[in-house]
Amino acid sequence: MPPDLQFLVDATFDDSTRTGRYRRGNPNLGFESSTQYEFSLRLRPQATTSLRLGAYYKRLDGLVSSVPLGVDPDSSIFANSDYGSITGFEILATRAIVHGWGLQVSYVLQRATATSTNAFLRLQLPSIDPVSGDTVYPERVEYPLDYDQRHALTAVFQSVVNPGGGPTLLGGHPLGSLETAAIVRFASGLPFTQTNAAGDTLVSSVNGLRLPSYTSLDLLIRKPIPLGSTLASIYLDIRNFFNTSTIESVRRDTGTPTLDAGSIEAQAQAAYEAHPESIPYESPGYRAWADLDANGLLQGEAELLPLYRRAAQDYNTPVFSYGSPRTFRLGLELQF
Repeated sequence: MPPDLQFLVDATFDDSTRTGRYRRGNPNLGFESSTQYEFSLRLRPQATTSLRLGAYYKRLDGLVSSVPLGVDPDSSIFANSDYGSITGFEILATRAIVHGWGLQVSYVLQRATATSTNAFLRLQLPSIDPVSGDTVYPERVEYPLDYDQRHALTAVFQSVVNPGGGPTLLGGHPLGSLETAAIVRFASGLPFTQTNAAGDTLVSSVNGLRLPSYTSLDLLIRKPIPLGSTLASIYLDIRNFFNTSTIESVRRDTGTPTLDAGSIEAQAQAAYEAHPESIPYESPGYRAWADLDANGLLQGEAELLPLYRRAAQDYNTPVFSYGSPRTFRLGLELQF
């Protein structure tokens, strides 16, 4: 794939040492490439069942990295020097819909790692051999990629009732041709890197920690209904049936989606010390519940600090840290 546009131009950014590193853009960057080898074995134990086993290995080459141009770590350029590897094994078992039901189960075991070159670190890590006097560079380490999800299991169950099946009501079969489906998913957590509260020091190794694994269940019920010459159906689609809270991201300083009470209190105290000014009744920031003496003026730590505390809690609310909640969708589908 072609390199991202940001690597073609000069860039200045903060790194983990807060030194404001500078990287020279490289308009001559090459394409990132990959080579994949795959072996697959397909079996059909019975006429209605099939089994597929597969193993794959993908080599990533020419990944964009930051390499030095000289002895100054700030004198560096984006280049194609990183590499990585992805290995995996997958199983897919399928039973066709026969006698009213079918099942498909798939499982993937994967390991995805790559190097992460930094020009500043490359100049600090080499050592001098005391015997030969040669410069010794340590072995390059592959770290887990952000999408290194080790385990992923998906099971899909489908069933269809015969048109004449089920109880009879007013000469008809209300459950006839009823279609149902259930999807169960299990996946292990993605990796992340934890830092200290200031964000300038790594507490864990690069992508050395994992988010919690999660399981979800989706249900679908569909009932075809006669509507003249048009094929119609009503359906109920339920996503995340058990309303499982799936953690998709965490704070790098705590390793959890939320901030602890002590840190929230410290933020509120710092905000109060920076702006201890009184808030009059005419101000949009005035809150009657915080005016303890009802004098129309919010002043002092007893009245202002609760406002800053609530603001800190709102600011640190993990709005985008969790997956979708349980949802119900009831609809009518027409096919022409």
